[in-house]
Amino acid sequence: MKIVLIQPKTFHTWEALNLGYLASFLRLHGHNDLSFYSGFFDSDGEIIKGCNDADIVGFSCTSPQMRHALNLAKAIKNNKNYIVFGGVHPSALPEDTLKNDCVDAVVQGEGEEAFLDIVKGNREQILKHPYIKDLDDLPFPDRILIKQEKNIRQAYEDNGVRIASIFSSRGCPFRCTFCASHLVWSRAVRYRSADNILDEFEHVVKDLKIDFIKFSDDTFTVKKPLIREFCEKKIKRNINAPWGCNIRVDSIDVDMLKLMKQAGCKEIWIGVESGAPKIIKEMKKGIDIDKVRNVFKITAELGFFRRAYMLLGMPEESLEDIKLSEKIVDEIRPDAVGFTILAPYPGTAYYDREEHKNVDWAEVDEYKNRITKTKFLSNEDLHNEQARLVTKFRKSIVYRHKTQSPLAI
Repeated sequence: MKIVLIQPKTFHTWEALNLGYLASFLRLHGHNDLSFYSGFFDSDGEIIKGCNDADIVGFSCTSPQMRHALNLAKAIKNNKNYIVFGGVHPSALPEDTLKNDCVDAVVQGEGEEAFLDIVKGNREQILKHPYIKDLDDLPFPDRILIKQEKNIRQAYEDNGVRIASIFSSRGCPFRCTFCASHLVWSRAVRYRSADNILDEFEHVVKDLKIDFIKFSDDTFTVKKPLIREFCEKKIKRNINAPWGCNIRVDSIDVDMLKLMKQAGCKEIWIGVESGAPKIIKEMKKGIDIDKVRNVFKITAELGFFRRAYMLLGMPEESLEDIKLSEKIVDEIRPDAVGFTILAPYPGTAYYDREEHKNVDWAEVDEYKNRITKTKFLSNEDLHNEQARLVTKFRKSIVYRHKTQSPLAI
């Protein structure tokens, strides 16, 4: 049985680790006739040709990827193959996804067990399996199949650093209204063991000659004892490669930060989102602005490279609220900062079936979209404020703001 896995085109390239996990899981269960194509690196013609004799074709899709995925699926579909969609968008809107004649089935949530069930012959249209309890049972993602070297070379061309990513957990316990990742991973967090994480860390660094590891977890520091064990064992095992991760200001303390620094953590990325308490409350972020100030002060003293995520366009946001966000960035002085605009993707609290029924999500990016407005600000107002802030903080602005290319990292 020939199985083809496809990552459709998106605004920027990333490592298709979810499909890498899917591939290694299939191999573990004896399915080795696997191919992979990326809409970022492979042409539509190459992808369609590669699926000519496929038995099963699997797509992993965010909302912006759906248009490209459906166009490919229409071209690939024949009376012999079986086409499966998974990922955040199909998980949010499975029935809508199945309205497309080129889609035979949708996997909701975590993909490994459900996709394997399809390969074994299950032909239910919507499959949702229980979550894998012990993530250590999963083999490491097949980074060769997903052609990760291409992503690494792209990162090197852009930044002069060979970068790869690792997931240390699945799930996020927090309820930020602008996020939809819980549709795939749920809010019940499952963790890998420290040794299992470090085994993959060491393997990736050595085999792919990686200079820097990015932890792709929504929040890396949720389970403090695990992070301490990871850092202590990384030091003991003499694995020296540097790394970075997402943290929340309420999931960290000074002792942990010092240990992380000792264990080679060079960068931390923090969702500040807004400087206005009412907006923080509206998005259910659950953090305190004074805590933000304190954590940025401490991490600067410890020598971390600190990135701040800022979000514009919450429904109740006014110009005065954006000024408060500008003020907090002035105060915390992050080494890198990005100003995104709320994207009301399916699965977030801001998706409205009626209002967004005709939206082409391929045109909706968190860095620029033409559909978000607030009670007080038009979409044009938001873009003007974003442009003003990008100009003001140009010395520390993130890469995506520095290029006009929609495919920048």
